[in-house]
Amino acid sequence: MIWLAITLISIIAIFAPYSFGMDGPDGGFAISFAAIVFAIIGVVVTIMYFRRAGALDNMVKGENLLAHWIYTPDEWQKYIEEEFAEDRAAKTRLFTMVAVISVVIGVGFYLFHRDDLMFTLVIFGGLIVLIGFVAFLSIMLHRFQNRPGASEVYISRDGVYLSRQFHTWQGMGACLEDVRYKEENTFRPRLEFEYSTPGKDMRYYETVRVPVPFGKEEEARKILEEIKATH
Repeated sequence: MIWLAITLISIIAIFAPYSFGMDGPDGGFAISFAAIVFAIIGVVVTIMYFRRAGALDNMVKGENLLAHWIYTPDEWQKYIEEEFAEDRAAKTRLFTMVAVISVVIGVGFYLFHRDDLMFTLVIFGGLIVLIGFVAFLSIMLHRFQNRPGASEVYISRDGVYLSRQFHTWQGMGACLEDVRYKEENTFRPRLEFEYSTPGKDMRYYETVRVPVPFGKEEEARKILEEIKATH
């Protein structure tokens, strides 16, 4: 609904300068051009989200559904703790790598501009702080999304709905890269779905880890074979 509202506002903004008597050379053309760009982006994103919403609605209704698992409070709590630990470790590694690169670049910059020590500290130190803050927020958001009350999962051939997050590898250039059944180093066996989506210059990869409830191990293996056979 947010993007639909942005699209409608952008369409209105295309004609707004002329409705208020603003001449094109005095800024009317610029406002209209910017509004056209936002309207085009809004239409594309709105269509994409409506398609995703339709696919999710069909999944929840049972269409093309392979499994709907509901976890016990103990299973879900352990899943939350494990996800939090893995997500924190991954984000910490990424932050450390970016921080080291920033320090190296900052030192190199200072060696060639020794009169700009304060500028170097502010820019590169601020960048490290900003990246750390974003990583922290990302970890907290992930944990919040896994809060109690979201303890169920829907699995179809083309997507997974887990922790109130919809992951799909159908349409818009998305692709399922791998699916596997993992038992090692985890409190419960789990299905792992790795998929990619197109970006500006590269593809972005994401892995969804779905814990298998007690007694559902054989069903999980059948789901694995079903998805492998259709992708």
